[in-house]
Amino acid sequence: MLILFIHGVAESKVKFADPLKKLIQTEFSQRGQKLPHFHSGFYADILNNKGKVWNFIYQDLEKFKQENSYVDDQDIFRGKDLRSGFISDFVGDAFTYLNFQRGKKIRQSITEHLEDFITHHAQEQELHIIAHSMGTVILWDMLFSDNFENNDLAFKFRSLINS
Repeated sequence: MLILFIHGVAESKVKFADPLKKLIQTEFSQRGQKLPHFHSGFYADILNNKGKVWNFIYQDLEKFKQENSYVDDQDIFRGKDLRSGFISDFVGDAFTYLNFQRGKKIRQSITEHLEDFITHHAQEQELHIIAHSMGTVILWDMLFSDNFENNDLAFKFRSLINS
């Protein structure tokens, strides 16, 4: 049995699925069943450059503070760190995937992970895919969307899970 994990937004660690892997391994061991093979389809390395947007926002905020020294920047942008983290990590990841070229790279990365995983465990016949949050959106896209170019690796992904 093969289990492929696809992470959600705001994930920056390649070991994101380790706690769930341990739970599954424990359950299989207690049942005396053969342990599955795991692989994490990690694509967070493609989600970069979100900091550029915040550089512009902070520059504008600094300029505003210089021109309006009597105003406390916390009144303008209350919870600045919390908001910037949330917007960058959650909304930023979603919009990054929706960008045509970045989305294509993410689908390519996940497909390459799956192909390598299957190749290294060719004897296994059963595949389970566990996706979380944005990973679920990406998986749905890869399985069902018809809005891709003919050379998009989503089609190869489909063929890999149907073979």
